[in-house]
Amino acid sequence: MAEKKHDKRAGFSEVDRWRLFSLILFAVTVLLLAWQSDDAYHGYVMARNLAEGHGFVYNIGERSTASTGPLFTLIISLAYFFTREMFFTSLVVCTLLSSAAFYILVYKFCRSKEQILMVMMALFASPSFMSYTTSGLENSLLFLLSALFLWALSAHERYNFKQLFVIALIISAIAMARMDTVLIFAPAAVWIFIMKRDGISFPKAMLAAAAGLSLFVLWELFAVIYFGFPFPNPAYVKLGTGISQIEYLKRGILYYFYTFLNDTGVLMITVAGTVLSISAKKSKYTAVSLGIILYLIYILRIGGDFMMGRHFTVVFFISLCMFYIIENKEISEITRLRLNKRIFDVTVIVCLVLTLGFSKVIGSQYLLGHKYASHISDEREYYYSTTGLYNNVVSLIREGRLCVSDTWNNEAPDDLRENGLSGGIIDNAAGILVYYNPDLYLNDTYCLGDAFLSKLPAIYDPNWRVGHLRRAVPEGYRESVWNNDNEIEDPDLHEYYDIIRLITRGRIFDPERIKAIIDINTGKYDYLIDNYERRLEEK
Repeated sequence: MAEKKHDKRAGFSEVDRWRLFSLILFAVTVLLLAWQSDDAYHGYVMARNLAEGHGFVYNIGERSTASTGPLFTLIISLAYFFTREMFFTSLVVCTLLSSAAFYILVYKFCRSKEQILMVMMALFASPSFMSYTTSGLENSLLFLLSALFLWALSAHERYNFKQLFVIALIISAIAMARMDTVLIFAPAAVWIFIMKRDGISFPKAMLAAAAGLSLFVLWELFAVIYFGFPFPNPAYVKLGTGISQIEYLKRGILYYFYTFLNDTGVLMITVAGTVLSISAKKSKYTAVSLGIILYLIYILRIGGDFMMGRHFTVVFFISLCMFYIIENKEISEITRLRLNKRIFDVTVIVCLVLTLGFSKVIGSQYLLGHKYASHISDEREYYYSTTGLYNNVVSLIREGRLCVSDTWNNEAPDDLRENGLSGGIIDNAAGILVYYNPDLYLNDTYCLGDAFLSKLPAIYDPNWRVGHLRRAVPEGYRESVWNNDNEIEDPDLHEYYDIIRLITRGRIFDPERIKAIIDINTGKYDYLIDNYERRLEEK
């Protein structure tokens, strides 16, 4: 390891100067590239409603959630409570979270200026990672929580009660940030609690785990009582699609392929860091690698995503952190691992060259991005013109208004108002559209915020897109929304909607409502959906 050179007068080492410079450069770069995803606004709607006293809801008066990351949404809501402004506030929150993750990486895991330089090159070599440092989605929070987990993991060889509690608490926060991401950390956490206890019994270790996980348990208890369901509504949208696992695997392969074409670094650096972790032949590093491999398989199994590279960004960041943890703790002691270091450095340089050198061939991702004729898109390219920080600042200076509200030129909200309606089921209730029409009840047949439609079978489309499978609107459902009543014609769905209305609109602690929550989550009313589905098949 390179020796630190200290400036005795300033008390500030050369490495510290590099750390500070890189932190400032990273934060400034994140801000320059900052943008908002439309999907983020589904969570922003809930954050605003909570801060303004309408409850943690998507549509006012109906307890349904459209957010897959409740912890991140709550953080945004807290910030909005003080500023009463969403666009700039949310971008600042994302920038602070991503910068805090970067701070841990360079201040806790890097010991030389050469390492800091390679970290910067690696991060800039991944357009996906840099895109999702903002975006308004939960990735920025997951970067920070991942860094905290690895910091806690690397700080000790064995763990006492307090340290086990902290690890469990971080796992709890990760589960609240996005449930499926826990898969990455579960193998390492289980290994630590079983095999790496420092002088405490297994029952006491389980007590530490229970105490730390109580945050997530309390959230789940709240979710079941408040919303009526343990999982966020978008999770139910992706269930019951009727699509075969083979089709999901094909889409997953395409997701890997298109991501590789767009962002070689996010995959190659992840693989290189994972291989190095396994090569260290230390149980906790192997456990982290196992978690990464399980998550990569999981991405394949669920068909990937429609957002290019997004699901790879967390494992990419973890792999990068793990490399420098191992380099500083292990490579100096294990000569055979030094070759891995050189391979990793070459991988980073090659990925950076590919990202910068071929930007005109594959599209300028940083500034504009590009689109393929596929179901996987460069979301930043699609939305940057209206949701990018730079464009909104220019619009604010020139026109005195933000241009983010111009993202969707949809006449449906105005049509509802002209017809004297307070809301409805429209073709595309995009997040930004819903956010900028707070006086209307809005949902669509993608049903991210619709607790009723999301439980119905999806309409199969050979050209389906992950997370975007429509549901047929039953006869009378639109009228039910217009008139705030139950006018559904199908007898089974009429009964099912009565139950959903009781759960999402009834008094929270009404005994009848509590019973309905238990019954619907234990499958007692599944037969109503089955009957409806059989009738659909017979038509």
